[in-house]
Amino acid sequence: MAGVRNDKQDAAGGGVRFPHLVAQERAADVLRRALRSGRLPHAYLFLGPEGAGKEAAAIGLARALLCDKYRDADAGGEAVLPCEECPGCAQSRRLTHPNLRILFPLPKPKEGGGEEIREEYSTAQQKRIDEVLAAKEQDPYTPLSVPGGQEILVEHIRALRREFRLTSFSGEWRVVLISQADRLRLQAANAFLKLLEEPPKGVLFLLTSSRESRLLPTIVSRCQTLRFPALSTERIAEELQARLDADRGTAELAARLARGSWRAATEWVRADPAAEIERAVEVLRILVKGDPGEMDVEVDRLASGPGEAFARLLVVLADWLRDVMRYEADPERYAHLGRSQVLVKFARHCAGRPFEQAIEAVDDARLDLERRVQPALVAHQLFFHLRRLLFAPMPAVG
Repeated sequence: MAGVRNDKQDAAGGGVRFPHLVAQERAADVLRRALRSGRLPHAYLFLGPEGAGKEAAAIGLARALLCDKYRDADAGGEAVLPCEECPGCAQSRRLTHPNLRILFPLPKPKEGGGEEIREEYSTAQQKRIDEVLAAKEQDPYTPLSVPGGQEILVEHIRALRREFRLTSFSGEWRVVLISQADRLRLQAANAFLKLLEEPPKGVLFLLTSSRESRLLPTIVSRCQTLRFPALSTERIAEELQARLDADRGTAELAARLARGSWRAATEWVRADPAAEIERAVEVLRILVKGDPGEMDVEVDRLASGPGEAFARLLVVLADWLRDVMRYEADPERYAHLGRSQVLVKFARHCAGRPFEQAIEAVDDARLDLERRVQPALVAHQLFFHLRRLLFAPMPAVG
């Protein structure tokens, strides 16, 4: 796909850094080559699961382009981008560079209906939006999410189109990051498509998405796609030890529970994964006993505690049940799991039970929490299903 190029850009891109991007060397190399050549598409689409590094790469690419040395003819091929010394880097580091726009799902303003969306948000809404952007500045893996943000608003797309119509290419790149591009509903997607069909000179669109199937095919076809695979458990563990100084055991547990997401891995390290596993095992012990009073107490505890604690418990439960299922199916192959005598005892106690259905019940509970179903109802239904699937008396055969 043809891109914008000028003579000053030929020399730039010599040593591009992506310091926040974790274990995505292939994607980083692709972007370095594009910057080094000075030829960039009008639009990239970064695809991959949550926490794989799509937006860390997008912000890194934007910061390299907005570094003053990128457009400086004297920078030469040895320029390190971003240089972290120029005014452009200071602004892009804070995500406040005038040539950087970041769009993500936001709620409809409570009042007003014009195109100057920012001025129409309440003080509380704007404060939350600013907090999310500040967190993104500190950690590019932080999700851009605010309460009530369901879609990328068409008003924002129209404002972009109006801005680009009123300004001309000055030799400096302008970057538009569209986070969760699958949240472009039909009206907004069609408005954005018009931008892609007649792209403004000197503008680079960076779209990110974890749900390729929900993207408008005509938008996908007009972007250069770059994929970010889920990170391997082994690589995450290595990076946790190197970057966060986590001990090996904690790093390995956190990496396993992260399911390929660097963001999730850092959260698990802070949450003490060993303690979380013990908590999940204790819940299963309560279900084994089957005492209604104890189960009601546990339901109340989960319903009244922090939502993220319940969500972490469900991730650990599913992971632990998968280990039990693997060990029961092939004890020799998964002998290393036998180091946990509790796991072995549990596997023997639940021999022949439908673990796949039990794991599905846990995953369904996690989805219900994401849909904001009442935690007490989620916990009660989950306990009922797990008790029936794993611990209720087996029907007599014959």
